[in-house]
Amino acid sequence: MEWKKAADYFTQALASSDPTPGGGAAAAQTGAMGAALLLMSVRTTLKRKNLTPQQLVALQTGEERVARLQENLSNCVSNDSKAYESYLQAKRLSKENFARESEMQNALEKAARVPADTAATAVQTLEALENLKPFIAPIILADVACAKHLLQAAIRCAVENVRANIPFIQNKELVEKLDKQAQLFLQSSQGESYDRKSK
Repeated sequence: MEWKKAADYFTQALASSDPTPGGGAAAAQTGAMGAALLLMSVRTTLKRKNLTPQQLVALQTGEERVARLQENLSNCVSNDSKAYESYLQAKRLSKENFARESEMQNALEKAARVPADTAATAVQTLEALENLKPFIAPIILADVACAKHLLQAAIRCAVENVRANIPFIQNKELVEKLDKQAQLFLQSSQGESYDRKSK
């Protein structure tokens, strides 16, 4: 079971005293797992021989969308760690280095944007889940429910990481935008709609 080795490796990395991966990467991985469970549910249902043309189109279209969302969430795992590592590198610069402050701010902004991207993508995956749920085979709806719980957890954890960085960002316009997004993400995790105009 190679997949178990990979899962164990990531879990052990989280448990170590190293700064990365951390909560942001865990949030993204949780979201990716939720998307993967949804994808499995769609693909399992597509194997059924008695699907109507409407079901077939909805499931095939949904499969393509969820596969893209899962890939995006998986990318956020490494992007989150890279963002924080960039901040640590900037912080290690000499205080006499005139570029230190700007590099730290750039890294902090990126460290906040990545979990915001994670949350936004998880929200989109939740929306896809709700659209696909009526077409999923009843026997596998428990996995769809698990996928929903994972995606909701991913959103909430990602928001925690956004808010952890906000107090240190000097760009007030960005801070206001991120704070507003965080509120909307949390609303979406509870089943309320997410207004994309706020992005």
